[in-house]
Amino acid sequence: MPSRKLKPRIQDILDIGAEIEVFTQGMSFSDFQEDIKTVRAVLYNVAIIGEAAASLMPEVEVAYPEIPWVDIRGLRNIVIHEYFRVNLEIIWETIQRDLPPLLEQLEELQSRLNS
Repeated sequence: MPSRKLKPRIQDILDIGAEIEVFTQGMSFSDFQEDIKTVRAVLYNVAIIGEAAASLMPEVEVAYPEIPWVDIRGLRNIVIHEYFRVNLEIIWETIQRDLPPLLEQLEELQSRLNS
């Protein structure tokens, strides 16, 4: 597996994840759901993260099973294909509870790849 393809994709996910954190910093769920620009920006970025994860070779999922690749792609599919039925409470919980540890895992992976 050529790591030069993996490393830029991981960096893409890290960059976009950090952007989501900046967009939602200091917000409550009420603030988030009432701010349509932030909602749209976050949903778009969730889709980008899912696309980046989906573009990785299947061997990456096997080599790094600690990363929830299936969940990342699944959330992207919901945002893209079920757009008008997206549950913002679930998106909010995901970016508050699941995104920070995911970014930590990916930073660790990126460090291993750089070594």
